[in-house]
Amino acid sequence: MTTKVEFDEQKSSRQIKIGVLMSYVAIGFNILAGLFYTPWMIAEIGKANYGLYMLSLSLVSIFAMDFGLEAAVSRFLSKYHALGDTEGASRFLGVAFKLFIGIALLIGVVLIGVYMMIDTIYASLSPGEIETLQVLYIMVGFYIVVLFPTKPFNGIFIANERFVVLNWFNLIEKVSTVVLMVGALLFGFGLYALVFVNALVGLSIIIGKGIYLMRKTETAIDFLHNSRSMYRDIFTFSSWTTVIAIAQRFILNITPTILGALASSASIALFSIGMVIEGYVWTISSAIGSLFLPKVTRMTTFNRQAELDNLLIRVGRIQLYIVGLIIINFATMGREFIGLWVGPDFFPSYVVALLLILPGIITLTQEIAYTTLIALNQIKYRAFASLIVATVSVILSLILSPQYGAIGAASAILVGNLVGTVIFMNMVYIRVLKLSMWRFFYECHVKLAPALIFLGISGFLLQRYLPVDSLLHFLFKAVVLGLVYFIFLWVFTFRDDEKELLRGFVRHATKAP
Repeated sequence: MTTKVEFDEQKSSRQIKIGVLMSYVAIGFNILAGLFYTPWMIAEIGKANYGLYMLSLSLVSIFAMDFGLEAAVSRFLSKYHALGDTEGASRFLGVAFKLFIGIALLIGVVLIGVYMMIDTIYASLSPGEIETLQVLYIMVGFYIVVLFPTKPFNGIFIANERFVVLNWFNLIEKVSTVVLMVGALLFGFGLYALVFVNALVGLSIIIGKGIYLMRKTETAIDFLHNSRSMYRDIFTFSSWTTVIAIAQRFILNITPTILGALASSASIALFSIGMVIEGYVWTISSAIGSLFLPKVTRMTTFNRQAELDNLLIRVGRIQLYIVGLIIINFATMGREFIGLWVGPDFFPSYVVALLLILPGIITLTQEIAYTTLIALNQIKYRAFASLIVATVSVILSLILSPQYGAIGAASAILVGNLVGTVIFMNMVYIRVLKLSMWRFFYECHVKLAPALIFLGISGFLLQRYLPVDSLLHFLFKAVVLGLVYFIFLWVFTFRDDEKELLRGFVRHATKAP
């Protein structure tokens, strides 16, 4: 049944604002945990056990890929909510949950088959290590199979715009996992306790999410309904999403292999450090994309094109403030950071990282355009772009890696991204989505250019006349540069609505318990 629904856009905006704040808190915690907790954990359990721990996680995660189904739930459920079709939403969820349960059972069968061959697959491990890996594999595999049918939960939260609660659950999960793991290791529990803690916290959070959705939302699930068209829609959307994921993983996995075959093992290490930096930049910059899916879906459903163009510009400017700060900061001071972080031998990783993150100055500011692609069910174009990136990157890597090593491979990926995610995707945004991209570039990149140039000059001068010899001093220098950049933005660049948005963030932060 379809009914006209009045949406509280102010409430939606508040949810997005607080959700963004909490997303960045969670990202900050993840980065700090990676920098401080992970090395301590390795020292406590030993490199060999840590290797087995990561091996069990990576082995099972291969089969835990959701094939884009979670994104499909967010997309289609947002569409039903925009139309006020509660009956369609409940039928869709019934189909989605049955699909997830079926896939979970299939994953379970495959995992059992792999378990039977672990000693053959990893013949180089000692008998003791094989035995440990088998126990870890059973624990992680059971957790994955039980967890998989609940993957639609996050999509339901997003479609209902419950971003604050969802981010609270995610933050509690991350903090609880680290705290309980530290406690387990301090009390003398070993490797198995780490996996048990992961499973215990994960299952507890899932139960909490399920209870919240049942009590606090009008989520209904019709398990009796079957619809070929719904299965077909989900399959089509998730197939293209899977192509994107596979193409992206292919680039990450094949590049070290190419370097190992055509360059050297040292070049793999140099490239890996660059990939770590790129991963952090992507995580920080793309934190807000999914939060806008319900709002964008409403705009596309009711053909509110002008509002969509304005949202693209508004969010794009905010993302460019952040992305510009990160990329230009790294361009001017990144070489020193690499030397302080991993040592002078990894100075070439500075160039690698810079080449990998440079396209982000455009692509990471266009999250709303990408979200519009999802809302209009045109995700196939992003899949085409990913295939272009993968093809160009691999071909050029084969040509450049023998002579230029890691920098050659990074240059190949840069060209691939420029062709696929910059040129091709912007043609799609203009011709298929009919977005005002030229206006977007003028309002974002042209108008913010003076601030970014000022940041670059300030960073260059600061680096030239104030080199440092410790990460702590470097962090202080980066904060100073960030403050100078913020003052320039406030005086010369921020629009009135952006200043008010920032004041709203401060009010929310000061009211938080």
